[in-house]
Amino acid sequence: MTGPAPESRLVALAAGLRAAGVPVGTGQVALMARAAALAPGDLYWAGRATLVNRADDIPVYDRVYRELLGSGAPRVTRTRREHATIRGTPFDAVSGVPVDAPPPDAALASPTEVLRRTSFARCGEDELARLARLMARMRLRAPERRTRRRRPSRGGEPDLRRTLRRAFRTGGEPLDRAWRERRRRRRRVVLVIDVSGSMSGFARGLLLFAHAALRGEPRWEAFVFGTRLTRVTRMLDHPSPDEALRRAASAETDWEGGTRIGQSVRDLLDRHGGLLRGSVVVVLSDGLDVGDPEILRHAMRRVHRLAHRVVWLNPLKEHPDYAPLARGMAAALPSVDVFASGHDLHSLEMVAAAIAAL
Repeated sequence: MTGPAPESRLVALAAGLRAAGVPVGTGQVALMARAAALAPGDLYWAGRATLVNRADDIPVYDRVYRELLGSGAPRVTRTRREHATIRGTPFDAVSGVPVDAPPPDAALASPTEVLRRTSFARCGEDELARLARLMARMRLRAPERRTRRRRPSRGGEPDLRRTLRRAFRTGGEPLDRAWRERRRRRRRVVLVIDVSGSMSGFARGLLLFAHAALRGEPRWEAFVFGTRLTRVTRMLDHPSPDEALRRAASAETDWEGGTRIGQSVRDLLDRHGGLLRGSVVVVLSDGLDVGDPEILRHAMRRVHRLAHRVVWLNPLKEHPDYAPLARGMAAALPSVDVFASGHDLHSLEMVAAAIAAL
């Protein structure tokens, strides 16, 4: 290396990157100094490996390196991307990133964060077991409602009975007045999960979510359906997620079969309509109904009149180009208050927060 001392070049390079908007810490500068000492002829690669954290910052690094240090920066003149293989793994020759690697942001995220954003359809047994442990730590809260019962409070409406009873202590003068307010209670949440063949990739992850929800709130209810409706609240009331899912699968005879959403929702209304009154009803289905869409349309209108809110989670909505064109989904959508995706844990957490804020 000619010109100024190597230490001055390293400091100038780090300062130039900071001025260009690339976050460079003092620890990275020290790490680059050690890398440059080990490979004095590869200062460019030593800096790029230690000072650049994102692939988007590589063009900025190249420009700053050429402006400050001049020589030594390779110029890429390829018109197409070429792949190299290092120990059996294909790498991009331009960016140095594995061809099949996740996006740069995902590579910097923790394994837990990556798992939270992994679609249930792409999860194996080990990943689903880890997701079950993450779901067990979730705190799912439903919106509150006012009950008919009252309780003492510091404000609200006057409590005449308690006020008169206290007046006996002061010679009949109501000096110490009492107040009361209506008690508040969490609303029930009713989960209705599609376990038909078209939902086979997501059903297990959604049932794990239902298991965690019911373990946190005993008043909540869970149903599964394919061509018929089955109540699985008691089956999912087990400490072990695997055992709970085994019981739920044994209770549902048409698992991964056909789909009759309209008939199943109508059965829910006829047999368990009292559970829906004032509740938050969450339907988890792709909306691919093989039955008459008019049955589903009328059934969802009845559900919307009974329930506090209706939430529909469609895993197909994870795709940006998705449109609710299926007959069943189009028929149900006018009676839905919240329409979102439920394909991974992150989307379910967002929906849980939305339900609590309803």
